[in-house]
Amino acid sequence: MSPLDEYSVWLERSRTGINDEGLKEQYADMLNRIKRVDPITIAETTDSEYRGGDGIPRIIIPFLQSWFVLDLVPYRVRAEHEVVDTLPMKVLVLQHLLSAAENQGTAVRVMNQWIDCRSLQHGAVLGAHFAKTTMENLTKFFDLEHGERISRAMKWAGKPFDMGDVGFRFNFFPRLPVALINWQADEEFPSYSKILYDISASNYMPTHGLTTLTEFLINRLIEE
Repeated sequence: MSPLDEYSVWLERSRTGINDEGLKEQYADMLNRIKRVDPITIAETTDSEYRGGDGIPRIIIPFLQSWFVLDLVPYRVRAEHEVVDTLPMKVLVLQHLLSAAENQGTAVRVMNQWIDCRSLQHGAVLGAHFAKTTMENLTKFFDLEHGERISRAMKWAGKPFDMGDVGFRFNFFPRLPVALINWQADEEFPSYSKILYDISASNYMPTHGLTTLTEFLINRLIEE
C-alpha cells in the first residue's frame, strides 16, 4: 500500500510502536469520553445494539461485513474480524460513537441525499487529502471483470447502487454509508469515478476519519 494511505500509516505505527504515542493517547482519551455517555444513547444514535442482560454489558456496532463490540465493564473496543482488529480502527469506531452522541440533539438521520466530499464539512480538505493511489485503486476496482467486481463488493457487504454506469453502496456503520460510482468512457468523455457520502455524514464522523475509512475500503476491494 502507498505510504500516503492514512490507515496504512496509522497501522504501521501501531504495529511497530514507532511514533504511535498520539494514537494510544487518542484511544485512551476517547474511552474516557465515551464513559460519560449513556450507553442507550450510544446505541440509539448509531443504530447499534445494546446488550445488558446476559453477562458483560456491551454495545454491538455493525461495520461493513463485520462488527465491533464496545464492552462497558471494563470499557474497551473489540473487533469480530482480525483484519479490522487494530488500534487505528478502534479509534475510528470511537470517533463515530462520540460524533453521533454529540449530534443527538439535531435529530440528524441518513437522508439518502448524496453529495461529493467537497460539500461536506471541511470537505475541501477531504477531497485534496485522498491519495492519488486511492483514486487509481478505485479505477482498478471498476476495471475488474463484472463477476469479480460484484464478488469483491459483496465480500465487504456492498450492494449495487443505481447511480452512474456502475455503482455500489457500503455501510461503514449503519448511519454512515458511502457510494462508489463509475461512469464508463464514451465518445466525449473518459471513464471517471466518484466517492459520494450521505449529506448527514459529517454528523457521524470527522472528515479525517471519513478519509481513512474510505481509503481502507478501497484498498481492501482491490486485494487479491
